[in-house]
Amino acid sequence: MGRVERVFFLHLIIYLAIFLLTVFLSLRIYLTLYWKKNYYRSSTDEPHDLSAIVIVPCRGIDHEMEANLRSLQEQDYGNFHLVAVIDFPDDPASSVLSGLKIETLITERYSSASSGKVMAITTAIRKKKGYDIIVIADSDIMVPHYWLREMIHPFLNSNVSAVSTYPRFQADGGFWAKVKEIWGYMGTTLMEFRPTRFIWGGSAAFRRSLLDDASLEYFASAVSDDAAITKICRDKRARIAYAPAASPRIKVSDDRRAFLAWAERQMAVSIVFDRNALFAAVGIYAGVIVYLAMITYLSIFYGYLYMLGLVPYVLNLLNSVIRTPKNALWIVPMSLFLPFVYLYNVIAGARSHEIRWRGVSYKIR
Repeated sequence: MGRVERVFFLHLIIYLAIFLLTVFLSLRIYLTLYWKKNYYRSSTDEPHDLSAIVIVPCRGIDHEMEANLRSLQEQDYGNFHLVAVIDFPDDPASSVLSGLKIETLITERYSSASSGKVMAITTAIRKKKGYDIIVIADSDIMVPHYWLREMIHPFLNSNVSAVSTYPRFQADGGFWAKVKEIWGYMGTTLMEFRPTRFIWGGSAAFRRSLLDDASLEYFASAVSDDAAITKICRDKRARIAYAPAASPRIKVSDDRRAFLAWAERQMAVSIVFDRNALFAAVGIYAGVIVYLAMITYLSIFYGYLYMLGLVPYVLNLLNSVIRTPKNALWIVPMSLFLPFVYLYNVIAGARSHEIRWRGVSYKIR
């Protein structure tokens, strides 16, 4: 094959890649619009008679904690019980919990390897029996009054074993808080596709029957509650449903150090539970960086026709704007910056041997 033929096939491959990316991102936009159109799907007239226990692990006092807990109390779903779990009776959260008259349990230690949150959830599961659905809620989430109904609604389908949603981070600070707000779009995208869907432990629900004795024993010794439940679902080929209408709000005021530590922890835990996530993430984010660099180079030196390669990039921006129109002015500069942040997070997470959560360090390797 001569040089001319090689150049022709190389250019053909590039245009084919542009076409396929354009089709894929067009489908993503359609899916985003679909979720928006069907954002509120349950009905108060439907029989939601499954009993649920909502478990809230607490340590210290979160931002707007009292308002967050009140939002959990004021659900329009009738058949549920709210219980909080703290590590020690003198935890600062205990005064808020007692003021709201929320039943509170003290964490029982089951494993030196598990995180405080996992031990707290395990304590509540073992002490509070007889519920059909177990719901986990973090103390830093603010939820709408229909949150629990939307979390329970997918269980009307008997094939659904677990339900998850993903938060809307609301920046209440400077640059890095805004980065975190837009960073969260990645989690929403993963939720929208069944093969990449996972359990986010800040707002998740699952059937009690999912955790048989062996699975509960495995869960009780895990570092990450969401990663452990996701793995149990995948091992059992149990279906995870997505409840976008139940998406909670989390106010964030992260500075650079807080954001990078948080993002590194997310990546580190994901990689430990699924090593393929490391290779996939590096391939995707490094690929995005190389792709944009290549299109820029070809457009400058080989002709403006290659600027068609920016169409997928523009569609990706449009998809982000559709999610949250108020962030439109931030999205363009952030979209150039975020692939490097994602790649850094992945590499830092892969090198981590321990994570730190709420003042406590846990070994993960």
